[in-house]
Amino acid sequence: MKIVIQCAGRKAKGAGKLTTPAGEDVLFVAHPPAQQSPGTQYCHPDALIPGEGITWREHLLQYNLAQDPTNPNALCPAALLYRPAVYKALIANYSWSNVFILSAGWGLIRSNFLTPDYNVTFSNQAETPSKRKKHDAFDDFNHLKTSALDNNETICFFGCKDYLVLYFKLSADIAARKIIYHSHTIKQQQPGYDYIAYRRFTNWHYSCVADFMRGDLANHA
Repeated sequence: MKIVIQCAGRKAKGAGKLTTPAGEDVLFVAHPPAQQSPGTQYCHPDALIPGEGITWREHLLQYNLAQDPTNPNALCPAALLYRPAVYKALIANYSWSNVFILSAGWGLIRSNFLTPDYNVTFSNQAETPSKRKKHDAFDDFNHLKTSALDNNETICFFGCKDYLVLYFKLSADIAARKIIYHSHTIKQQQPGYDYIAYRRFTNWHYSCVADFMRGDLANHA
């Protein structure tokens, strides 16, 4: 079984950042402002790095592939980047290899993928620089598709309806049983997915995951 959970806005205190060739910290956003702040550069994940000829996303992939034990930018594994305890609990219960994060900034990433601080979200309450619109161009990672999956495996998704468009895009052609836990009415259900409703309240998916791990949800795999 594989678990996919959406990302969270609250990041770990002191989360590591990538840096520009000039040594400035980079904060990744959906729509970088024209006016930059001294000491921090606001960048799109797929923007070219000045003078490097590659994008920040490609640089991040190279950073992970290098497996430098010193981790010079002190980047967090994705599951440790977010403050809510549910991410660590999922790792403890299902292991690093079976948990994935649906990140508005980076796509579907492995829980151990070293990930820099960023501020990208699908939330309707977000301000313009952070708000990713459903049809914005992002070259999202899809680590779930390239992981070891078999046709008898089940993928359970926990996340808000704002993240479903991205999840459908990245998981539609994966041959597995796919369960979506949700708390809002889904007007148009995509074929190829099973849907299980959960009670509604703010950050409901954290409680849903907790109930899931305790075996308190009916019909789960």
